[in-house]
Amino acid sequence: MLMLCRNEFPDEALAWLDAATVLAGEDDVAFSRLLGTGGNFGRQELAVTYISRVQSAFTDPRSRQWLHALLAGEENVSYLRSPVGQFDPGRAGGIQSSPLEKADDTGFANPWSFLFTLEGALLFAAAVVRRHGAEYSEAAVPFQVRGATGGHATAAPDESVLGELWTPEWTAPARLEEIVQLLGEGRAEWNNHPARSGLDFARAVASLGVDRGIAAFERYVFVDRLGQNPLAIPADRMPVRRRESVLLLADLDGWLDRIPRGSSANVAARVRGVEQALFTHASSGETADFVEVLAALGRAHEAVATSGAARRVVPPLVLPSGTAIADELESVLGEDPELRVALALATAHDDPPEGERHRPTLHGLRPLLSPVTSEQHRPAWSKRPAASSLAAGPYQALAMAARRRAMPRSDDDQNDDVQPAVRGARIAFRHGRRLRTGDVRDLIDGMLDERRVADLLAGLLTIDWRGAGRGSLSGKSASDVALDLLLPFSSTEPVKVAVADGSCVPKLFRPGHQWPALLAAGRADEVLDDAARRLRISGIPHVIRPHHHSSNGERLAAALLTRVREPDVEHALRRVGVLPPTTTDADKEPA
Repeated sequence: MLMLCRNEFPDEALAWLDAATVLAGEDDVAFSRLLGTGGNFGRQELAVTYISRVQSAFTDPRSRQWLHALLAGEENVSYLRSPVGQFDPGRAGGIQSSPLEKADDTGFANPWSFLFTLEGALLFAAAVVRRHGAEYSEAAVPFQVRGATGGHATAAPDESVLGELWTPEWTAPARLEEIVQLLGEGRAEWNNHPARSGLDFARAVASLGVDRGIAAFERYVFVDRLGQNPLAIPADRMPVRRRESVLLLADLDGWLDRIPRGSSANVAARVRGVEQALFTHASSGETADFVEVLAALGRAHEAVATSGAARRVVPPLVLPSGTAIADELESVLGEDPELRVALALATAHDDPPEGERHRPTLHGLRPLLSPVTSEQHRPAWSKRPAASSLAAGPYQALAMAARRRAMPRSDDDQNDDVQPAVRGARIAFRHGRRLRTGDVRDLIDGMLDERRVADLLAGLLTIDWRGAGRGSLSGKSASDVALDLLLPFSSTEPVKVAVADGSCVPKLFRPGHQWPALLAAGRADEVLDDAARRLRISGIPHVIRPHHHSSNGERLAAALLTRVREPDVEHALRRVGVLPPTTTDADKEPA
């Protein structure tokens, strides 16, 4: 039928056929969601409505008032009581469905508005564009993509999303021929391929993967509401400007696309959370929104790790560009203690054995907190669940990780020129970002948002931090008896300790193998007594005996995994023992 129409209709009618339908193959027909299904919105047939509106515009005495009201943006004239379709969703509910209910008493459809809209829609001629690739089987309408379930305030998780249209705005005057050319060539590219979804389009706008000369895009989402009536919902307006950080998350696409949305309700909800966070970040480009993407990613990755159906088809995620991500986070670290703690823990790692240097994210906390192991130089899901999950609480999981790290290992003292005075475990990792003592004390005192620490840590553990896990993080200093006693034992390198002649001697402190287990069991006093004893044996004179300490034992065990600056460790030793002054000013109390 369509082929016959194209062969027999006059040329003036082909614009309507191109805008409403397209032959995608010998037996396949595709439709532009801008004009429904071949020019139909449910029971409303647009061609019939068009003829009716033309008749009203040329015969009704109110026609000039309708035209003036449309062009001037006024609502001072009664309209027709007639269906409006998806183009005016604010009035689609009928009489008294809008704030202008008194004006709606006599009618709510302006014939000129419908005519202008439909004439303008003809410029969005549909075509099957081969550059979209085999995955894109729908009509390739200018700036139209598959619908996304998030990214706007009225989105509902299970509603039927038919598609999206991103309409361009431009600031300079344009002739009709220029607009036709713009829409005819209209396309958006994201991550080196045409944008296929609303999320792709948002990030294409943020990375300038669109035609130049466009100032902004208005996003409209086509959804079935009010029964099965298709409506065009205005969802967002996004200015066209480059937001560099959006490109850092491009590698998420492949991993998100592989997640089966039907695996579980929890996985589907977490994936929607990631998409919503990506929308927000693409719109603003703010680093704070970038951090929220990482938190949402952590929740999604934990959900996938606990879903058997998802794990069968989705591998563990590894995000590259750790150095660039660390640079992006730098601007918000000073105001975000949860991010500082999570970043210090996520970047902590040991030197990989020879032959395993190309296995990212596997030589730190990740294998201890997630069911991830190594397979052919890449992370893979292990057959056993994680010994401790961040979903149950970060400090419980970190205390269990510290307990496993405290088990005797062959590399505890390798490459150490200075041997510890009292043998023990090496719980902390050799490399990673260092915290200030103020953040460690906030961790011990429960001053951090535990849920946010867990989400950020789960997200940051998916990043390959090779080359980016060095240096100290911003923050402030703080002191506490328990913290000062434990800090020397969180250092993996020898600490310079002043001796009687004013010089400094390197000393290596090791915690006991049973410390994490004792702390998790609520026996913190025994651990602190043993810490004081080990310091005295190491040659620190007059170490104080700690009083009863009420800190949470799991948080104290988690603190053993953190790394702090060497000057902070030296000052902690001076607060718990009596050390002579040194001949330099290097050990002045930090601000």
